[in-house]
Amino acid sequence: MILILGAFDGFHLGHRRLLETAASMAGRHSPENAGGWGVVTFSPHPGNVIKGREIPVLFTEPERDILARFLHIPGTVKIPFTPKTALMSPPEFLVYLEELLPVTGIVVGKDFRFGRNREGDTAFLRKWSQTKGWLFEEAEPLSIDGEKVGSSSIRSHVAHGSVALARRLLGYPFFFEGTVVPGDGRGAKLGFPTANVHYPPEKVMPRRGVYCVSVFVDSRWMPGALNVGVNPTFRQEDRGIRAETHIIGYNGSLYGNKIAVFFEEFLRDEEKFDSPEQLVFRMKEDVRLSGRLFSEVAQGRAELYEQLGTALRG
Repeated sequence: MILILGAFDGFHLGHRRLLETAASMAGRHSPENAGGWGVVTFSPHPGNVIKGREIPVLFTEPERDILARFLHIPGTVKIPFTPKTALMSPPEFLVYLEELLPVTGIVVGKDFRFGRNREGDTAFLRKWSQTKGWLFEEAEPLSIDGEKVGSSSIRSHVAHGSVALARRLLGYPFFFEGTVVPGDGRGAKLGFPTANVHYPPEKVMPRRGVYCVSVFVDSRWMPGALNVGVNPTFRQEDRGIRAETHIIGYNGSLYGNKIAVFFEEFLRDEEKFDSPEQLVFRMKEDVRLSGRLFSEVAQGRAELYEQLGTALRG
């Protein structure tokens, strides 16, 4: 089996090179010699163990499973990353890997490091692969408009509300998936009912504000306006940050159902209004703008959303 190694807290356009390389290698060799291909990643994120603190991830493990279906990855193996794993030398880790899987090849990015103190690099992997008779390829980093495509830069874009830039580097919009839970009911009283989802605590938190979003609900795409914040107009700062989505044109209860919310554009910062009437006036504008942007997205990226919908359905 040809293995792509990496942390992969999200699959961005740079990772597509690795996927394409592995698929091409498997295609050039017989099943007996290659044995197919797949991704090997770690849980939790290695940085959590090595640095001793939570590193926000782009996507949760269930969300990564959605992306694996979207990208047609034939197999994903999640290796538990423990302090013992972190202390393995490069040779020890590769022996461990071969005990777990029938390795026939390795694909990594050029800056890939592994093993205790990041001692293993691509030169070591190439030499080891030659000794074992494995196939080996390393892919060059990808840059877009002078910016290196990497998970760290994408996390930074999301945290600063630059979701359009994040989409350009990912190749699809940043998103979260979750189950709708009861909220305060305040949105419904104002004429804008919201779907409230517990935002995954391990996930990078987008900048507080209002976003145009595309929502996958009841196996179809619908426009939405999302607020990430604490609802300061009603002085609810103590309740913590929430992600509340008004799904435009949706009627009915969603409690207990799963939805996926895809960030399209940052519209504005969260504001504290002097009155509920002022908030409603601004929300009407947010909804109008979100509906218009969604129509543009639906026309311009229809094929992408059809593929994402298929992956979300499972």
